Amino acid sequence: MVSRGNGLPNSDIYSLWLNLPDHHEPFLEIMEYAETVSRPIPAVNEPGYGHLAFEVLDLIKTIERALRLGGSLLGDVSNFGTEEQPHLIVYIRDPEGNILELEQSCPH
Repeated sequence: MVSRGNGLPNSDIYSLWLNLPDHHEPFLEIMEYAETVSRPIPAVNEPGYGHLAFEVLDLIKTIERALRLGGSLLGDVSNFGTEEQPHLIVYIRDPEGNILELEQSCPH
């Protein structure tokens, strides 16, 4: 059935659906194909899918883990908030080359 929908013969995928609390419909589906093809790594400003953004509890630990798993930094951690109420952001690539924006609000 998956192959009929995506046009790839003999598709073999693993799919994970993440739900929001108190909602019954999926809001994010993460899929992994058993067979993949290589593609060039897209630039941050390339047309099409740009990036996904996630709020994290500990930005530095999340960056360190992503780097350990094969990801890479695209920029520096920047404060989009104030000195009193920091809101930290950074762009990284995950181990597959996807661009992620990570954000952390720092309450005082």
